[in-house]
Amino acid sequence: MTTVTIIGTGLLGASIGLGLKASRKIPDLEVVGSDRSPDHLRTARSMGAIDRAEADPAKAVRGAALVILAVPVLGLYDVMEDIAEALEPGAVVTDTGSTKTDVLRWARELIPSETSFVGGHPMAGKTDSGPSAASADLFEHAQWIIVPAVNASEGAVKAVAGLAESLGATPRYMDAEEHDAYVAAVSHLPLMASTALFRLTRDSEAWPELSLLAAGGFKDTTRVAGTHPDMAHDIAVTNRTQIIHWLERYREALRTLQEQIADVEDEEGLYRYLAQTSMEHEAFMTGQVGRVEVDQKGEMPEGGMDDFIFGSYIAERMREMTKRSEERMAAREREERMRREH
Repeated sequence: MTTVTIIGTGLLGASIGLGLKASRKIPDLEVVGSDRSPDHLRTARSMGAIDRAEADPAKAVRGAALVILAVPVLGLYDVMEDIAEALEPGAVVTDTGSTKTDVLRWARELIPSETSFVGGHPMAGKTDSGPSAASADLFEHAQWIIVPAVNASEGAVKAVAGLAESLGATPRYMDAEEHDAYVAAVSHLPLMASTALFRLTRDSEAWPELSLLAAGGFKDTTRVAGTHPDMAHDIAVTNRTQIIHWLERYREALRTLQEQIADVEDEEGLYRYLAQTSMEHEAFMTGQVGRVEVDQKGEMPEGGMDDFIFGSYIAERMREMTKRSEERMAAREREERMRREH
């Protein structure tokens, strides 16, 4: 029998248990769950995410070949401390935390040298929390970041990569600092920006009227403001420097956009900015991710550069705006000449 222990049977932990059961990749599998919430344990067991519940994490890891720590980031230190002496020699320990630098440092301090710690971060989730929101396919097509400790064995790294693949995810390897910098931009910044936007409007005296008008755009943009506060807080505390860096860059981006909107003389520039952003976002949403190499030697299609980049409709809109802008400038010049002549 192969025993896998999951400590933390909320959304991620219960989803991992369900996914492992559904994949049938591990023969004769026993999934043991541990959680400080008796309700979570009962729910996870009743839905089939775990086979056995054990309130004491140290007892839960005994005999386990793989231990998955699926608790909020700031809870990882205490859990590592609780289980350290009970881990089996040769066991593999991984986690699902959203930040990695502190986690790897804690693992160096607490996880015994005869076991291997391999940091993990599945880039998947929901704003809903708890095992009742779990699903076996939560990690399908997700990126699963793997950040091995320096003393982790090759077999341990392969075991965590195999876990990710068995759940339908794609393993991707990074070091802790690289991981924290990147996720600050694409995960933590959206969380904090969403929180600030909702807080701004919710604190307005006009909120009773604003809330009646708020529809899909506002709800989509502020969706992750509903993230469980334990997770949001732990992310902010353990990735403070990188989040502040990206918040500062976001403020600059907002200031640039504000200046473009305020510039009544350059409607074409504003439209170009909005059009390019819209098309690049559409490309991203339809699967254009990673680096895209451009063949600089290829022949340009017929038509102007704007037609090539933006398409004929948008290019025509920009030409119309340019024409209107030139007409306004010519009209002002005529008025100025008339004033001087009189």
